Amino acid sequence: MDIIDKLKILADSAKYDVSCSSSGSSRTNTKNGIGNGKISGICHSWSADGRCISLLKILMTNACIYDCKYCINRSSNSTPRATFTSREIADLTIQFYKRNYIEGLFLSSAIIKSPNYTMEQLYKTIYILRNEYHFNGYIHVKAIPGASTELLNKLGVLADRMSINIELPSNNSLKLLAPQKEKASIFTPMKHISTNIAISKEETSLYAKRFVPARSNNSNDDRCKSRI
Repeated sequence: MDIIDKLKILADSAKYDVSCSSSGSSRTNTKNGIGNGKISGICHSWSADGRCISLLKILMTNACIYDCKYCINRSSNSTPRATFTSREIADLTIQFYKRNYIEGLFLSSAIIKSPNYTMEQLYKTIYILRNEYHFNGYIHVKAIPGASTELLNKLGVLADRMSINIELPSNNSLKLLAPQKEKASIFTPMKHISTNIAISKEETSLYAKRFVPARSNNSNDDRCKSRI
């Protein structure tokens, strides 16, 4: 599968992921008009000073090991599957940025193999962007429930914003619709991110860089709401 086919699949799959941005609208240009509202691919978020920021919004993969009944990317669903490598995402981001299509990246993923393996791939992607390509643009990454705090810490000093979806509000509802997930795996990393943001603000000497400097987007933070 070539990179364009992957982009079509994984940009479309990302439209369901909460990102505090425009997503899901489709409006074609008209004669003598300006611009297109695309259903997926490039979306928009807002900086602290109110600027509108264009983001490449994609999943690393939509080939998920989980079978959550509410999710279009569930393992039992018949849908086209694709997976980017970390290098492919980094290259796409830089190419789009140099063409002035975007100012940053929103990156999420279905679960590949395990939560830790998935977080490692996300971290590798952002590491390449920050340290090999020296990309200083805005990056929002979805943290993977169940991943280790060590990986959360490593990613938190590279990303501008991290967030976690609240899939369902209770263990009972998770058992019914997402039996492979647990409430603790969602709320524990949320608490960890929030705590580290507070520590980073008070004791910036603990980190070479601020931990998630644009804050997390959990629950009702800013204009964002996690999926319930």
